[in-house]
Amino acid sequence: MKNLGKKIAVSFMAMIFTVALNAQSLRDYVCVVEGNLSEETNTFLTEIKDSLERNGYTYYAGYVNAFLKGTFGSGFIWYGPDGKPYIVTNRHVVSNYQTVNLTFENEDGSVSEFKEMKIQYIDDDVDIALIALPATFKKEGLSFVSKRPADGDDVFSAGFPGLAGEPSWQLGKGVVSNSSAKIKELINPEISTIIQHTAQIDGGNSGGPLLVRDSSAKIGYKVCGVNTWSAGKRQNTNFAIPSATVESIVKSNYIKKENTGFDARSVAFIKAVSDKDDFTGVAPYISNSMVSKFGEKALKDVLAKASSNVRTYISDVFEHNPVDGLRYAIAYGVWSKLNSEERIDIVEVSAEATGKKVTFKAGEESFSSFWIEEHGSWKLEEFDGIKADKKLSNKEKARNQSGKIFSMEDPYIMSISGGYVKNLSEDANSFYFDFAYRLDFFALGFAVTRDTVTVNQKEDYSYFNNVEQTLSILHVGPYVQLRLPLQFDRVLVMPYGEAKVGVGIISDEWTKADIKPIFAGFGGGLELAYNPDSSFSPFIGGKYMITKYPGDSSGTYTTNNMIIYAGIKFSEK
Repeated sequence: MKNLGKKIAVSFMAMIFTVALNAQSLRDYVCVVEGNLSEETNTFLTEIKDSLERNGYTYYAGYVNAFLKGTFGSGFIWYGPDGKPYIVTNRHVVSNYQTVNLTFENEDGSVSEFKEMKIQYIDDDVDIALIALPATFKKEGLSFVSKRPADGDDVFSAGFPGLAGEPSWQLGKGVVSNSSAKIKELINPEISTIIQHTAQIDGGNSGGPLLVRDSSAKIGYKVCGVNTWSAGKRQNTNFAIPSATVESIVKSNYIKKENTGFDARSVAFIKAVSDKDDFTGVAPYISNSMVSKFGEKALKDVLAKASSNVRTYISDVFEHNPVDGLRYAIAYGVWSKLNSEERIDIVEVSAEATGKKVTFKAGEESFSSFWIEEHGSWKLEEFDGIKADKKLSNKEKARNQSGKIFSMEDPYIMSISGGYVKNLSEDANSFYFDFAYRLDFFALGFAVTRDTVTVNQKEDYSYFNNVEQTLSILHVGPYVQLRLPLQFDRVLVMPYGEAKVGVGIISDEWTKADIKPIFAGFGGGLELAYNPDSSFSPFIGGKYMITKYPGDSSGTYTTNNMIIYAGIKFSEK
């Protein structure tokens, strides 16, 4: 019994040693994948973060800030059907980046790095991507299994999930719990089913291989899938794209390019926007270029106008990946404009130097668009009705970059306001309304208000008992202002002087009064506003105005009015 126990112990230790040896050698084939944002994307994300903070979306600004610090996933070496070496990973690991860095851990603890690698291909239907390795790359790749594992088979997850914020090697073991799961939210069952398993998956495992033991392989493992998703509200419920699906997709869509031409993409796009219940299928057709141009306003529109279900979905996506959150917000905008009961058709396609100009028609309404090639697929860069948010002026950018918070400008060009008039000469109250076109130091407006003035009667009517007459006069006329806008960060303090002229419409019997139905006035005031980075701004103000009316024979009549008003400025410069 003692000898038997010793043999069992030795065998057990040998098994542990073998597994450890294989685990170590697996590191030669699995790498950390870290994306490099383009300068354009980095700039627009920084601007979006600042804009969201200024507009009170602090949680969303925090998500962008965390994303800017960098994300990573996993990948593995594979020689494709064309015989070239690639890193296989997930689309969602690399789709927002211009290039990627690859890091391999060596057995001696050193690392091998490949910087600024090109993203060769991204598939929009299946969450996979290929990263091109140098032509001089000689290391062997992992092999795919020829047969999908069955329920209950042992499987292993390999990759570099995060530990204390840094990638850390992990080999997990589990079993296949459903070899052919059909979950349409993850992948269209018409394309492929997926492997559900219990091998450990943590943040950073995305894109790493799901493996099975195979004695015919040099390292004792072959790839049966690409780890991609994990169910957040269920324990040990993880999903991998079958290796056979990966190989088939790469062969047809990348090598032969059967489904990546514009005709095939446009048909698939029309099918996606025609789905009456789900807008998410439009997201793969939104380019990174479109995200950088229109993403911020699309997100704000969703948060302000969309249904709670749409807001919740896009907010969840944004939390994990802000660029994808913006992509889904634009997708919702495009879907909302095209989705109708009418048939959608392409009525015109014209090739241009940088892409294709395409016109869609839904019923009687036409929509223009522009498409570009990105990561091996045709995607939207512009779409009729999807507009950009206001960009910071050069002056605002300079202020933000230098840390200065003072400027002499008012970024809004029109305003409408109304308020209360206190006649200090007659102890009477009235109303005030105006519309103005505004520049930084000058404004031209049109005002309507009511004034009260006591005047003499004409000599011809002096036989009346009252020789004075109180008139209610409706002012209608233009005014000009000279202004001094003093903006402290987002708060505007603006003193100004004003001059006005116009016609007075006298409601009482004015023919007996010694006054002409015209007026002129001057005065000054102070306006306060909060100028957010949005299309409108609230403001309040007060001004003191002196108004003069010419008399027929008694000189001029004067009133003194105090006006308190509030309004909205809009249409940024």
